[in-house]
Amino acid sequence: MSTSSTADAAGLPRPADQVWTTFLSALEALPADARLLLLLHDVAGASIEELMPLLGLPAAECRQRLEAAHACLRAHARHLGAPPACP
Repeated sequence: MSTSSTADAAGLPRPADQVWTTFLSALEALPADARLLLLLHDVAGASIEELMPLLGLPAAECRQRLEAAHACLRAHARHLGAPPACP
């Protein structure tokens, strides 16, 4: 009997795959600008100073928006059944 690489022997999703799917769903639920900021900073490693000219915002505003994006991502990850509204 063959099983997919994303399922265990019982055919259930592996926990790591469930976490990844939850993360991607939460990321997709973010507003586009929040998702872009989070990906540029957290994944691509862009600094606040590098983001400032891209976004046309001062450092404090970039930090505030990044904090809001993180909070929104956490909220969506906790409430995937009924995600909250994010600014």
